[in-house]
Amino acid sequence: MAPPPKHSITLGSNLPAWLEQISLEKATLEAIGDDFNKLVSVRIENASKEGENYSSLLMRINAEVELKNGSFKRASFMLKTHQANETVAQILDMFRIFPKEEELYHRIIPRFEQFYRDVGKCTQFAPKAFKFDVDLNKEYILMDDLSIKNYKNTNRIEGLDMNHMLAVLKKMSEYHAASACYVEKYGCFSEDFTIGVFSEKNVDILREFNKSTAFLSQLKKWPNCSSIYEKLANSDEYLVKRLLEDQRVNVGEFNVLNHGDCWSNNIMFQYDAFGKIKEVFFVDFALAKYGSPANDLYYFILSSCAADIKIPKFEYFVRYYYENLVQNLILLQYTRPLPKLTSIHGSLYKNGLAAYMIVSKVLPATILDKSEDANLENYTNDKSKMVSAMYNNPKYVKQMMEILPWLNNRGLLDWK
Repeated sequence: MAPPPKHSITLGSNLPAWLEQISLEKATLEAIGDDFNKLVSVRIENASKEGENYSSLLMRINAEVELKNGSFKRASFMLKTHQANETVAQILDMFRIFPKEEELYHRIIPRFEQFYRDVGKCTQFAPKAFKFDVDLNKEYILMDDLSIKNYKNTNRIEGLDMNHMLAVLKKMSEYHAASACYVEKYGCFSEDFTIGVFSEKNVDILREFNKSTAFLSQLKKWPNCSSIYEKLANSDEYLVKRLLEDQRVNVGEFNVLNHGDCWSNNIMFQYDAFGKIKEVFFVDFALAKYGSPANDLYYFILSSCAADIKIPKFEYFVRYYYENLVQNLILLQYTRPLPKLTSIHGSLYKNGLAAYMIVSKVLPATILDKSEDANLENYTNDKSKMVSAMYNNPKYVKQMMEILPWLNNRGLLDWK
């Protein structure tokens, strides 16, 4: 059993009792720096917001610190751990979500950032991660609280404008370039990232999570969609099989470590005094997957871009990403052949299923208004409420009237 911490701990309501045993001396020392004298008190509060569909329990830790000059300062952290919902916790365990994310925050991302420091560029991809002083045999991620540094999410329902899109794509290109160089230097990523959730042993749960029944029942009612409906009507029979095939790493192509869940709520923006984007950070790397960059490109653009520029500017976004990717690969002295823009487009065409999955599964949740029906608790207890809200959302239907013909005309629905 861990010794009691040297500082007082106050817990908000309905938080796990084991938090009373945490010790944060080293984390606060790292966060505050040489002026740190001692940790006085810690308060932990629930930071999960209603309607934001978090799969984990998020908490804010406010630590009062005494400095060497006798004054006091606050250090703030975000703590992510298993939530009380047993069904969700079992899924997180099955997919090794926390071990993957811990490895990314503590080992992989620091190496990515070191690659850039080695060539004279200061690049940070995510909040700094910390550890508790004592191992409590619990899975968790402890990181900087970006909110006190004025990092913010954008309005996920309205989507990102051009400036935000380009800022994220630039950061994504840096991240992807570093991941390609990582494989050159350290060898390929572990099976947690090369296979991840896309394993034959997970076929049953993948089928359950990726059923298209609800989407197709609405698609059947939409105007001018009968031919698309007929094309997809029996897709559940072969969708997961094709998904496993597509997510198998093709070593003959250019591959990167995809964020895997790159949508607006997992992107934090910092602004200067004039409202200009100063920095972009990614959070929540739980679904990181090594493979084609088409996965992150489809996920981010189709889930998070403002509706009025999503399809008209899609090709431009891909070129902008590609040009920045190549610049960063050259900067980091990548020695393998540089990818061509045509190969990126080729990968996008081959991964049409990924585009379909985003617009039929992720987009409707992304642009769903916060409501009693629009939260993960309702989804696990009564799927019908959230599903109905997702697919009957007028904003979603309007976007799909443009997206579906675009997908179909490009052959991205021909993946049977």
